[in-house]
Amino acid sequence: MRALVGIQENILDWVPEERARYTGLGIIVLNTGILAALAMFTALSKIVAAPPLAFVPVALLWGWIILSIDRWLIASTHGVHPARRLPKIFVPRIVLAVLLALSIAEPLTLWIFQPALDREVRATQATQLVQYESRLKSCNPSTGIPVSSASCNGYRLSIQDPSAHATNELTDAQKQQKLIQGEVDAIDSHISQLRTTAVDECAGTKIPGTTGIPGVGPQCLTDWAAVTEYQNSSGLAAKQALLRSLNQKIATLIANAGSAQATSADEVNKAITAAVDAKKRAQRGEIGLVDEWNALEQLSAQSTFVNFAHWLLWLLLIALDCLPITAKMMSGSTSYDRLLTSQTESSERIYDIDLQLREQYATADKEVEFQLGEIGKQDRLRRLDHDERVGRAQREADVVRSAEELATQWIHEAGQHDQSER
Repeated sequence: MRALVGIQENILDWVPEERARYTGLGIIVLNTGILAALAMFTALSKIVAAPPLAFVPVALLWGWIILSIDRWLIASTHGVHPARRLPKIFVPRIVLAVLLALSIAEPLTLWIFQPALDREVRATQATQLVQYESRLKSCNPSTGIPVSSASCNGYRLSIQDPSAHATNELTDAQKQQKLIQGEVDAIDSHISQLRTTAVDECAGTKIPGTTGIPGVGPQCLTDWAAVTEYQNSSGLAAKQALLRSLNQKIATLIANAGSAQATSADEVNKAITAAVDAKKRAQRGEIGLVDEWNALEQLSAQSTFVNFAHWLLWLLLIALDCLPITAKMMSGSTSYDRLLTSQTESSERIYDIDLQLREQYATADKEVEFQLGEIGKQDRLRRLDHDERVGRAQREADVVRSAEELATQWIHEAGQHDQSER
């Protein structure tokens, strides 16, 4: 266990009383790694749909990573440190420990609250399902014509409306009926005016447009002829026949539209039921990590006790996850730390002396090589100088010899010349 916090047994042998302390610290680091593995296993079971055994290698790897980091956090603080350096040593390590603790504490918190969170998630899903069904019904009325409001975006169902054709045909027939009815009413109104004028004329009623002479006179006959002519030229009979035909057609279409609307309402209800069933099937899957987080927030908002328990448990888990570094801080400088510092300082001094010795050895060898080089250089210079003097003397001797030979030759030639003159 002590190896988990980087303890050197050869130093600890000098202070065996410290074994229990560092064994306990090693157990704390091991427990943190186990908690990390459990947290990763819990998180993966909420995120990935796979057999639980598939999560074991990943969980163990994560636990090993956290254990290795905690080991470094503890091992890097061994020894006696000056008070002014303690913040630089421990503060960054505490921050790192807290960040790691956050990644471990939250999944474990959800795991502990899981039964209550699952009930809250199911209740929330049931409420959402009811709201979804209500919104579908309001945005898809039984008429088969979806509501065009922006609030219904995403809630409109694609339904083949069997009443659309009948409704459109009925609307067209009603528009045509209204048009023909207006024309017939206008013709009837004009004919009524013409008849009133003819009756007043024949009765001898004196009003504007009549002669005031009673009896069937020429003007009376003319007025009644105008009535007959307008009835024939206006096409009233044909329009009345068309109006009767349209009224019969509209009655038939109303009956058909009612039947089609009943069919449409049935189709709408089937589509809404299918959409609700699909959402219900989607909700029956595994409850995800995000769902549980949201459920925990809702429970915390609804209950002060749950909120307090949540934060208490969360802080407790963080404290447990940070316990290795906090335990080391609380322990202060131990006998082992002092011995380790002494050995470290001694090793540094020995290293410095050894480095100086190796430097001296290396320097002596280089100095000898340098002196030998200088000696060789002087020897070569002396040899070069000797060779130069010998060469120069040789050249001078050659010059003297050449001069002597030339003088001898001149003297010989001069003697021969004198003899020839004699």
